[in-house]
Amino acid sequence: MVSWLEHRILPMNSVKKISVTLAALSAVAVMSVSAATVAEVEAMGQKVASAKAVEAPAVVTKLVNDASKEDKQSVAIATLGAGLRAHPAALVSLLTSAIKAAPGATEALVDVALDAVPDSALTIVRVVSEVNPVKSDVALAAAVKRTPAKKSSLEREVAAVRARRIVATPTVAGAALGGGTVTQNPRPNPNPPTQVTSYGGFDPSRP
Repeated sequence: MVSWLEHRILPMNSVKKISVTLAALSAVAVMSVSAATVAEVEAMGQKVASAKAVEAPAVVTKLVNDASKEDKQSVAIATLGAGLRAHPAALVSLLTSAIKAAPGATEALVDVALDAVPDSALTIVRVVSEVNPVKSDVALAAAVKRTPAKKSSLEREVAAVRARRIVATPTVAGAALGGGTVTQNPRPNPNPPTQVTSYGGFDPSRP
């Protein structure tokens, strides 16, 4: 004979089993989606690698722009890495395209570029400083970590880019480093010019 308590427990156990089953199915579904996404991202990288060197940067830009918000960083990383492995001489244009399309992934893109073309640390730091100035210190730190012997040269490169930005825009130093501009208002003249008229004054020596 089944007691009242057993009547209450059996439905709860059934619900628990159903919940566990659904959770397992959900996990399998998520894994399937992730695997598909990885395959798609790898295919995007192949598109960049198979493109001509002069066309590869535009392909990177298009693929990253077309990607969903969640996938932009992974697509940018994969396409830049594939592009640099196939066309290392196109470093400047490829890195510029990737950073402009996914500025939030700049730090990861710097690591990808340093892995692909480790001898081009100076160029990588310069590109980042020009395209995404707020990440110049991040790029500098990553490059110095990889090539500590070039620390002085890397620091001079970042300083040179910042100096060019100051000269190129009408800003004070602090605003220039942040990309801002200064609006100048004309000052009032405390000594207004004396008005001159064409009327002659009274001259007692004249008849």
